Amino acid sequence: MNISLLIGLKNNLDYNIHFYNTTRELYPNVELCFVSYGSEDGTHEWLDSLNDENIKYFYSDEQKTFSDTFNKAAELATKDYVAYLHNDIVLAPNFLENIGKHVGENNIVAYTTIEPPIFAGHERPGKIIHDLGDSLETFSKEGLYKFVEEKQKQYQDKTESGITFFMCMPRKQLLDIGGLDNLYNPMFCEDDDLIYRWELLGMNCITSLDAICYHFVSKTSRFSEEYQNLTQQIEIKSNKNYIRKWGTRSKTSKYDIGFRVQHTNSNILELLEPWCSTILIDDEMGFITSHYLDKEQPNTIINLKDKIKTTPYDSLDNEIVVDINVASFHQEDFAILQQLPEIIQDSGEIGNFQLGNLNITIKEMNEYQTTLIKL
Repeated sequence: MNISLLIGLKNNLDYNIHFYNTTRELYPNVELCFVSYGSEDGTHEWLDSLNDENIKYFYSDEQKTFSDTFNKAAELATKDYVAYLHNDIVLAPNFLENIGKHVGENNIVAYTTIEPPIFAGHERPGKIIHDLGDSLETFSKEGLYKFVEEKQKQYQDKTESGITFFMCMPRKQLLDIGGLDNLYNPMFCEDDDLIYRWELLGMNCITSLDAICYHFVSKTSRFSEEYQNLTQQIEIKSNKNYIRKWGTRSKTSKYDIGFRVQHTNSNILELLEPWCSTILIDDEMGFITSHYLDKEQPNTIINLKDKIKTTPYDSLDNEIVVDINVASFHQEDFAILQQLPEIIQDSGEIGNFQLGNLNITIKEMNEYQTTLIKL
């Protein structure tokens, strides 16, 4: 089997052991690559105890990001293809065989997860809602295998367009583009980021409907003891960083956009900053900027000090400049800013025009999204 399984660990030793045991029952020789940063529950000692020549593992007491964890696992792997998995997953029979039918140098293949109805309203490719237990105590492996047997007959050899984090991909290409981006600290949005980069690279992205596993859902992230009370804050921070990087939450062109803002206040700076490449504000004394940097710089590795410019000393040389007067700035104007890359992509042209209360000057329309494929 020319696929390495990459598994990020963070405590939850019971799930680590269960993943290992159930996987080995089906695949005694598949390469497993475990990486743990900062586990404190005996996970590192457990890794040392494993007498398994088909395991690669690394651990450290250091705290690192979700992306760092899986990037390290990809480095450890020796097979041509690697698949991302969580420790709260149980593989079903023929899982790897059914992925293997579709992987290739230009193919990214996601697999199907069966999940209890925790995020039932969140639709994505390869997701089946069926409650087989929300914990190890309530889970039935026999029930899973029986259910999957029926589903594999129904979906034999079928795929659908699109992928999720639960993907298998060529290792060389993954390493070439730098893996997951650790801009997202400690996690969230790194999968959306990678998927978009695969699409920009022209990879064929599909989901195998008969490569199936059970996923208890977020036992090491959202619902873990460490993160369950911090999830909303982490989500907000992660989404801000995605917007800072790509300029929008939708998949559209990345332009060099600068905001020139009159009558700035702290709230307006916080609202607008993620949505542009540069922001020029009237803050001669620097109080607004200093306060914002103290608050927001710890939440991103992007240098906000270079991004925020102040009058009267600085000017904007962005290819697209938006003039904003806070005195006449309304919610409708902010909605335009959020959609500005799409608007420019669809109907923009060199020149000056008014949208709502915004004055927009386009000097050039170069696109920069492909420069962000490689980290």
